[in-house]
Amino acid sequence: MTPNFPENNYTNKDEIRPLLEEARLSQRAAAKYLQVDSRSMRAWCSEGGKPPAPVLKALNFRNAYAEGLKQIIAANERTIKAIEEGRISSIGGRDADEIATNLVAEVERLKKLNEEHNALLQMDQAFHRRQQACLRMNEQWLPQGSGAPTEESLAEFDAADEAFKEAQAACERIIDNIRSRKTGSSQTAESKVR
Repeated sequence: MTPNFPENNYTNKDEIRPLLEEARLSQRAAAKYLQVDSRSMRAWCSEGGKPPAPVLKALNFRNAYAEGLKQIIAANERTIKAIEEGRISSIGGRDADEIATNLVAEVERLKKLNEEHNALLQMDQAFHRRQQACLRMNEQWLPQGSGAPTEESLAEFDAADEAFKEAQAACERIIDNIRSRKTGSSQTAESKVR
């Protein structure tokens, strides 16, 4: 689950502490990472502290990768749409046929990139779901829990593990396609040299 931080509003200290714990950062290390004064970090973590929302976003490492992928996918989708709607009408080329060929190739390239980025995003989400399910099971062992995982937590782990394996298989298919394209292009280059 992605926390929903306001863009520029101030938040409270109860939101920053879990992020520091999850990242395993001390207040001093977090201040250094954020390039802020350590007194500011101490104030944000103290009673009545009000860290700015962008600070929380910067400390939310787990979601930063996924958010970056989502932004890349969205940018690629906008470019694809612009090409398809004719708002981008030229990508190199000497004549109309070459330009048209280049535009089609660019749309295909961006669609392949988005397929790869979506697979990585699914893998990231599946990994974190599986990790959380495993942690919930571990919490149920003694001394914290009753001594054994519940059927519900076992079922969630099994479902999360299956989703992870599916995401992993999708990534492996894409990797195999990339490798075969590279092998094919290197063989083509070698034959041109001869």
